[in-house]
Amino acid sequence: MSWEWSHTAEAYRDAELNLQALPVDELRVIWAEWIADEPTPDPDSPGDMLTGFDSDQYDAAFTESLDMKAEALIEDIWLKASDQRTCTNGGHQAWLCPYGCGPHLVGFDRHPDGNDYC
Repeated sequence: MSWEWSHTAEAYRDAELNLQALPVDELRVIWAEWIADEPTPDPDSPGDMLTGFDSDQYDAAFTESLDMKAEALIEDIWLKASDQRTCTNGGHQAWLCPYGCGPHLVGFDRHPDGNDYC
């Protein structure tokens, strides 16, 4: 089960800072998951769209991400996550990918040392 974001501006800032702290390799995976989840035209039915995870799109997106700076990945991931506005039940962690998988969650809080509360 998931909830919609309903937090303070400070919580959103902290979640974005937690996103920025992720390793670039993880950012590439998350970004590629977003691209692989985007609807694409159905070649067998003009005018219709295919939805769901597309592994070919994922592979191509991951390869494309290798040429992207971390800042560009972060900006696009944050935009997509903010549009989706999904978090864990209880509102403790923001989904950074379309699926809310464990490694792609960040807390809406930060420890004094700068680490998130995941």
